Amino acid sequence: MNDDAMNDPSVAVERALREDIVVVLVRPLQSGNIGATARAMKNMGLRRLVVVAPRALDIDRARWMAPGAAELLDQARWVTRVEDAVADCHHVFATTARGRHHAWPATTPDGMAARCFEPGRTTGILFGPEDAGLDNDDLAHAHTLVHIPTDVHASLNVGQAVLLVAASVFTEATRRGFVPRAEGTGRRGGPARGAAPGASRAREVVPAGVLDPLVDDWLHTVDMAGFLRSHEPLLVEGTLRRLLGRAELDAQEVSVLRGMLRKLRWRMEHGEPG
Repeated sequence: MNDDAMNDPSVAVERALREDIVVVLVRPLQSGNIGATARAMKNMGLRRLVVVAPRALDIDRARWMAPGAAELLDQARWVTRVEDAVADCHHVFATTARGRHHAWPATTPDGMAARCFEPGRTTGILFGPEDAGLDNDDLAHAHTLVHIPTDVHASLNVGQAVLLVAASVFTEATRRGFVPRAEGTGRRGGPARGAAPGASRAREVVPAGVLDPLVDDWLHTVDMAGFLRSHEPLLVEGTLRRLLGRAELDAQEVSVLRGMLRKLRWRMEHGEPG
């Protein structure tokens, strides 16, 4: 880091926003809410996402709900325990929309945000599952509750809760001198209005794990067509993986190919366009 950056307080605030604040989804029920969380985080400048033991995962659904923020899903950590998610955090906040009977230190989203930018400290923010919120075992890993005020109806969608809390963090960051800028360009502001989606960033090739559902779809489709009756499935799978690896597909291309295969299977099953 050069001397100008070291003397610029906005640089430290941006680093904290991007690297030192961790959003943790605990046992989310809906893949769409994981995507909505990634989108809310991208809107508000946050980048570190950890997902703990999702009940079910449809990565395509998550991506569909995260336009412009799919890289947060690619970079997310997927763990099985809350303690693993917050292992590097110095202070952990647990969000809730309802009061708790225990004498627990509590604050508001704004109060929490004011404590997220302490130098050299990593902050974790826990969000519970959609049906029941965080349980006592989850809360055992938190230091402070964050109460999200609501009217009588206190049930919040996870993506909405993340957006509300992240907005407080973003507002605090701007109060401390953070100025949004296009990442990787060195210039302030985002891409020009009307620019093509993705025009301001390099094309991102998906990792091998993202290709697994595409390979499964492809094998299922050719099996329905009878191809695997005369070919060794493992050899076909290996050939397909090598072919897709050389193609260096991005997320949109994977999505288009899976959509094509779904349409082909529908036609084979029903004999008419789906």
